[in-house]
Amino acid sequence: MARKILIVDDDPNALRLVSYALQAEGYDVATAANGSEALSRLPTERPDLVILDVMMPDMSGLEVCQRLRTDPTTARLPILMLSARGLVADRVSGLKSGADDYLPKPADTGELVARVEALLNRAAHRSMPSGQVLAFLGAKGGSGTTTVAVNVASLIAEQNKAVTVVELRPGPGTAAGLLGFQPAHDLSELLAMPAANLSQKDVLGRSILRSANGLRLLPAPRSGDTPCDISADFVEALVAQLLQEADYVVFDLAPCWSAANRAVTSHARFTAVVCEPDPLSVQCARATLATLQQWGIMGDLVGVILVNRGVSANALPLATLRATLQAGIAGTIPPAADLPLVAAKEGIPLATLRPEHMASAALKDLAGRLTQSRIKFLQV
Repeated sequence: MARKILIVDDDPNALRLVSYALQAEGYDVATAANGSEALSRLPTERPDLVILDVMMPDMSGLEVCQRLRTDPTTARLPILMLSARGLVADRVSGLKSGADDYLPKPADTGELVARVEALLNRAAHRSMPSGQVLAFLGAKGGSGTTTVAVNVASLIAEQNKAVTVVELRPGPGTAAGLLGFQPAHDLSELLAMPAANLSQKDVLGRSILRSANGLRLLPAPRSGDTPCDISADFVEALVAQLLQEADYVVFDLAPCWSAANRAVTSHARFTAVVCEPDPLSVQCARATLATLQQWGIMGDLVGVILVNRGVSANALPLATLRATLQAGIAGTIPPAADLPLVAAKEGIPLATLRPEHMASAALKDLAGRLTQSRIKFLQV
């Protein structure tokens, strides 16, 4: 079902432009020409978000916003303010009145849609079950995404949290090997059935593996015998079921911009783009971050994890990486020589096998950052 946006503006041209932009993205749009009309239509329209012009003749957008915030039924309704007044003092006034975001006119339609999606994503996170989704997305193949995801998940599980790792990949993965599993069941069996069946008793349980510290794993397909097309509907059903039993659901995502990955990141409290500090990886990371922004995943919903596989003359300084990527750095993992290979052979996460190693300490710090109420990026 399409989410509904109520647009409030006394300028017919502005109403038309914003409406077209949002309808093109699949949103259901309702409009109001002034503040009084907007307040009267809210009970029947029941929008998921309001876009509110500040300067209107009968009632300013600031007053409308304040009224919405004092009404318990709309107190948490996402509000994006649009205004021709773009000074810092004007933005401050809008945010103090209760707006979630403020965009000066004329607004770029691409940025407008991205901000709308970001606000809706945050609102969805507030209304979700108590469990949280963390997504790890490689900027390219071979960046160490699965190793980081499995180690972070294992460290969180050691804090007496219920954690499930989902290796959401259409082809073979390595998570089971990193945890010492030889799975008899995997993701492909779930993908072969209707998504609605995931809610049936024990359907998920048959495919989920459990480690000694309580960490659970839904591994990637072991073979290509069964086509593994992962739909957004499947992801929605999977997330809904897993969050009923887990404090954290950690997704290890294939390095692609698929509908399935978009569905995961729309639920994620945080999406980590994993890359190496070399120019080619950074180029891929920039493209991935740009795509995530188009999906409405930006600001404190996304950050970068840098994996240093070894000392390289091509490695870029941290400050340069931060400026180039225009995203917060959530963590940096130092070189671990052959420790990842040793850990994989033992079937034990490296942070558990060698907790005194610098890479393990960095992974533990990262796990701590990702479980804070508000994720703090590294100071660069």
